[in-house]
Amino acid sequence: MTWRVGMVLLGAGWLAAQNAPPARDIRQLEVPHHQGQSYWMFAPANYTADRAWPILYCLDPAARGRVPVERFAAAAEKAGFLVAGSNNSRNGPMAPVHEAINLMVGDTHERYSIDDSRVYVAGFSGGARVALDWARNGHIAGVIACGAGFGPPGPPKQIPFRIFATTGWEDFNHDEIYRQSRELARRNVPHRFVEFEGGHDWMPAALADEAFGFFLGSVPAQPAPASKEAEKQAAQYDRWMERMQSDDEDERRSVIRQAQKDAGREQDSPARRVARRVIGGVSVGAMEHTRELMAQERYRDAARTAEEAVFARPENSGVWYGLAVASAAAGDTNRALEALEQAAAKGWSDWALMEGEPLLGKVRRQARYAAILAEMRR
Repeated sequence: MTWRVGMVLLGAGWLAAQNAPPARDIRQLEVPHHQGQSYWMFAPANYTADRAWPILYCLDPAARGRVPVERFAAAAEKAGFLVAGSNNSRNGPMAPVHEAINLMVGDTHERYSIDDSRVYVAGFSGGARVALDWARNGHIAGVIACGAGFGPPGPPKQIPFRIFATTGWEDFNHDEIYRQSRELARRNVPHRFVEFEGGHDWMPAALADEAFGFFLGSVPAQPAPASKEAEKQAAQYDRWMERMQSDDEDERRSVIRQAQKDAGREQDSPARRVARRVIGGVSVGAMEHTRELMAQERYRDAARTAEEAVFARPENSGVWYGLAVASAAAGDTNRALEALEQAAAKGWSDWALMEGEPLLGKVRRQARYAAILAEMRR
């Protein structure tokens, strides 16, 4: 694809002066003439269009543009960065992702005065993989990669940008990011590896100052240190996940139960961290496989796979919602209603998505559905 960053946009400075909104807070902006395309935007309080500013574009796997912008805003105020977060880039087919990015980049260049030599990208999970791919193919100065690294076949030979790689101790992608850092260190690629307490998520706002400092040169590169303990944990995780490849459902459920037991330990420990990575890996893997099966219209297989995601993380509202849609598509209206009730009880609140889901059409005609909708809208 053709990435817009790096293009010379004629009149960008003049347009910035004419079209820039008051830049005093976080706000949502619509892309003109492209219905449904929008992004969240932050500009420092002292922003003026008479000079070019660095910008951080943010890509969330669920198109939650506001989440990363809020994480980075306070640090961006101090560092003097613009921050934009797409509401349309999400995990899934790449054509809509590329469109969303290009529209966001084009619109920010029309509204703001941007220094194209200081364009940075932040991404979480699938968004991190897109960010790294974008940087490899575009004029990007640096990437904040949260919860994921380069996709297969791994880091390219040439990496002309800086990488700030972060992962939670309990992130199922932790070992991938650790190993990537060790590989980058062997190749002398400037990057900084930072762990934080938590799982598969955007890095905490407390790390944003460090990330901007790394890009600005005040914070040094720091690869993951060689660690026998980290390698041991990675090997344990691999063994757990190999067992999950079994065709025996009882064996897979045995793995999940043991991981849940270890994950529930009160005190932090290597065993607890590995178990929590396993739970996350199983759940997310099952959810992704469910989406693939749904796309192939293999609805009964999708429902069975969604049941495994629910078994692994019964406290997660999203997996219950996914099970509801898959069950409805498979013709099991009663199980779909049960799953929607559980989703609501666990905190699922995106009733608009539920109302607009075509596969839930028959479910919406059931009397129980009205109570579920009311619960979500409270």
